[in-house]
Amino acid sequence: MKRNSIVLTLFICALCVCTQAALAAVNWSTVEGVAPVTGARPAGVTNGIYYGADGSSVTLCTYAASKTQPAKRVFLVGDMTDWKLDAAYQMKRDGNYFWITLPGLTPGQEYCFQYAVERADGVRKIICDLYSEKVLHADDQYEPKQVNSSLTPYPSMADGSYVTVIQPGRTAFQWSDATLHFSRPDKNNLIIYEAWVYDYTTARTFKGMTNKLDYIQNLGVNAIELMPVAEFEGNISWGYNPTLYFAVDKTYGSSDDLKRLIDECHKRGIAVIVDFVFNHAYGQNPMNKLYPYGTDLASNPWFNVTPPEGGQTYGQDWNHDFAPAKEMFNRVFRYWLEEYKIDGFRLDLSHGLCGTTNNANSNLKAYYNTVKSVSPSAYMILEHWGSGHQDLINNGMLCWTGAGLCSAYYQIAMGWLEPDPSGNTDALNDANRNGYVSYAESHDEERMQYKVKMYGAGDLKTNTDARVARVPACVAFNVLLKGPHMLWQFEEVGYDISIDQNGRTGTKPNPSRRGYFSDAARVDAFTKCAQVITLRTQLMPDAFTGTPTVNIGSRVALRTVKWGSNVFAAANFSATDNQTLTLPSGTWYDYLSGGGRAAASYTLAPGELKVFTGTPVVAPTFSNIQKRDAQGIGDIRIETPQAQKILRDGQVLILRGDKTYTITGSMVK
Repeated sequence: MKRNSIVLTLFICALCVCTQAALAAVNWSTVEGVAPVTGARPAGVTNGIYYGADGSSVTLCTYAASKTQPAKRVFLVGDMTDWKLDAAYQMKRDGNYFWITLPGLTPGQEYCFQYAVERADGVRKIICDLYSEKVLHADDQYEPKQVNSSLTPYPSMADGSYVTVIQPGRTAFQWSDATLHFSRPDKNNLIIYEAWVYDYTTARTFKGMTNKLDYIQNLGVNAIELMPVAEFEGNISWGYNPTLYFAVDKTYGSSDDLKRLIDECHKRGIAVIVDFVFNHAYGQNPMNKLYPYGTDLASNPWFNVTPPEGGQTYGQDWNHDFAPAKEMFNRVFRYWLEEYKIDGFRLDLSHGLCGTTNNANSNLKAYYNTVKSVSPSAYMILEHWGSGHQDLINNGMLCWTGAGLCSAYYQIAMGWLEPDPSGNTDALNDANRNGYVSYAESHDEERMQYKVKMYGAGDLKTNTDARVARVPACVAFNVLLKGPHMLWQFEEVGYDISIDQNGRTGTKPNPSRRGYFSDAARVDAFTKCAQVITLRTQLMPDAFTGTPTVNIGSRVALRTVKWGSNVFAAANFSATDNQTLTLPSGTWYDYLSGGGRAAASYTLAPGELKVFTGTPVVAPTFSNIQKRDAQGIGDIRIETPQAQKILRDGQVLILRGDKTYTITGSMVK
């Protein structure tokens, strides 16, 4: 995660605007002189929304206090009060908590509300519920309304900021048996596909991604990792500016849309990991909004004024020693495992999950215990730039390897064969470890093929086909090494648009609209990547146990990895020179070339990859056809009918039955 400091200033300004709007929207004169009320909370009620078993009642409870004293009064304002302050809807105080029970609600109907808080110092704030599972916002009229035209309109009398939506008696999502009985892949055999929902398809939604799952399934990965999908500020964002953790951001669709995506992934044997940001929150988080900045922040028990780990400040830094904050995060873990049936978490900036001291590692272990208590096989992946990695791995978690390894992959992709800039002379060995998720690209790093396009050796800067031909070799010398591995979206087709185009976190051109899937070189790259990944995840998963024999050191043009007598892969990472490959002793079959008996030696052209198996294994084949998905978006997908790809006169043709097609789907004969 990397951020731009100007974001903080923008959100401070936005917060000031929202605060002024709130003061103008609520008429406190109707409750002036109304005395505070107290009362013990129902058993088991702390923060959040508690639906009654009858489906027609709800108890609401919010924490409203500074470090030293509770708020004076809190009122519920919303549909049930005609958006006016009403003494009948003053919430009872129990310590630092304020609560109210609402009976007689209509099952299945949505109700909107906010909390009007009068702090002990007389300052008045309007906030939503910290545990909101659905919220409305004044800017829903833009992106969210386009995604879901049936979305409830924003209440005209609300203050413009988040409004909580409750729905007693809501119909539960019906999960398939594939989800209810999903068997997660071993954590050290994960091949993860990281994606930003908004940029992955032209639809920019959960539905669009669901319609693209055939493509992801054909790629052979056994897990996807979604960049943050919990509610964030604004409508277009990577999601690392979080506000609420129980609500799905409506930009991507509804909660049922996300559940359907997860269910469809499970039907295809694909685990779903979701990225979360528990290090910090931004201005419209209700606990931040109560005591936001400056002197107020110093009075806020939920946040640290200065991050104890000494890192850069993004938004406000959560205090993970504060019991209600710790309770919230534990409930977030449980909620997403139980409500959304996800298979694991990727925690952004995990070394920052501190209390008032630099104690992130102990907090992470405690949170992971919560995860295991709900689902023992669930994954916990950490972006951990602090210390103590091996201790966390020994505890069962996984860690990202970091940008240094990306630099090593840039070097071999560019054909320079030099050590990575940090001076590590054998850097790819960092991708050959259990417990560490290795990657050549992530959302945070420059695209590998852009680096080749700008700085490649030989003719790689000018020869697109030569550049793209190197993609399978780079992918293979990640995913065929020991431990879990990850690809960034469209790495498999040589995506070569810079991360900085349209701003680092801005949207990028979609490959389908750039003709990637009708380009023979890119389709061939996809095919080889898919064949390599499928070999690991589906065809020979048991072969990838123990530790392989590798030759992956720097300045080595011909690199190899050998898994006993089962799998042997070699690639020529020179940009200019052929390399002679002599196979190890034993019987080998040429997996990528049809599974026939291998020769004793081969000449590998620059960028060429060869994969051999100890027994004959048939590699999957793919046809490339253009389809329109259910929303009428013209994405091109690679599918797997019973078809055979052949090369003739340099052109890729597709045989389907007795007909022959070009790669773009035009019939030849």
